[in-house]
Amino acid sequence: MGSNSDSLPYQASSADQIGELHVAMRRLMAAEDQSAVAAVAVETATAILDFPFSVFWEATDSELKAVTISEPLREHVEAPADPGKVMRHEHGSWLWEQYESDETQRVLVSEEKAASDAPLHGGITVPLAEYGLLTAGTDERAEPTKRETQLADILGKNVLSTLERIERERELKRQRDNLDLLNQIVRHDLTNHLQTITGRAELLRDQCSGDALEHVDGIQESSQSAAELLETAGNLATVMRQTDWETEPVALGPVLSSVTEDITATYTDAQVTVLDEFPSVQVQADELLSSVFRNVLTNAIQHNDSATPSVVVDATDDGDVVNVIVADNGPGIPDEQKRTVFERGEKRPDSEGTGVGLYLVRTLVDAYGGDVWVEDNEPTGTVVGVTLPKAADDA
Repeated sequence: MGSNSDSLPYQASSADQIGELHVAMRRLMAAEDQSAVAAVAVETATAILDFPFSVFWEATDSELKAVTISEPLREHVEAPADPGKVMRHEHGSWLWEQYESDETQRVLVSEEKAASDAPLHGGITVPLAEYGLLTAGTDERAEPTKRETQLADILGKNVLSTLERIERERELKRQRDNLDLLNQIVRHDLTNHLQTITGRAELLRDQCSGDALEHVDGIQESSQSAAELLETAGNLATVMRQTDWETEPVALGPVLSSVTEDITATYTDAQVTVLDEFPSVQVQADELLSSVFRNVLTNAIQHNDSATPSVVVDATDDGDVVNVIVADNGPGIPDEQKRTVFERGEKRPDSEGTGVGLYLVRTLVDAYGGDVWVEDNEPTGTVVGVTLPKAADDA
């Protein structure tokens, strides 16, 4: 069949045609842009139909332009005298009408209709929505068969599906890139502003007393809450744009130590106790692991109505997993809310927060292949448990 080495030199059997279609489907699944899709479409149309003159036409507002052509057709298009020649059909031409018909059709082509000097007589046109048109032509003086038309239609539907998939992926990537940029700008600028507010409030503290001092404390508390919310929102944005989650071994001890030290320094009125040295193990996680424990500890302190909020942190190596326990002496969580506390937007009745902190905890722990739960502490308070799988080398 022409000069295409992948083509069959005879009319392909049904089994051969179906086999070619299956190969094409696998290639289309791996295609990453329209150029690759066009190449697969043209090669497959030529092979399964034994039609040597196949073309992928790209559609614009004014014309159809041949962007990919089969090897047997190339010699009729790329003449030495005009090496830059491109086959075109303008808006309103007979091929344009085929494109607008939105139906796979069999056609007979006269010499006047052809966009090249190829000995084209019969063909099949397969519209591909706004992307263009796939055509397969033959030099035989006969209208293509119904089966050939059905095969071309099946190929066209898969080509169109692939083009739509690539466009969706491109749009999702654009949205993720925009979200990344917005996240970077907002986090950077707002963090700087909050640091300025906190610094100036600290300067005012030395010049205030009584009610004014209480207002300064309120400013600092609000700034701290805003900073924590900003970090949680940024981490949640990172989580939401993940399409293929990859974890890696992460040393648990340094993460827990860093988080507990930060929380102790931030909440000076609270008491944070580490029961024992953290186990020297690695867990399967990523760079957001610290956000899991920071949100759990922050939640335990912020929703604590004790005169001195107390939080106890303990971690134990339990074979293939590590269990981290955070116990507080707060008011506890009602039984009916224990089942929903990690859902998006869920928060305690007296909370002024957004309810995204513990939702982020659940989302991350699930992605790591772990578990998180809530139970009562004795004599009062809440215990939050986080189970994480150990990395392969430590399991």
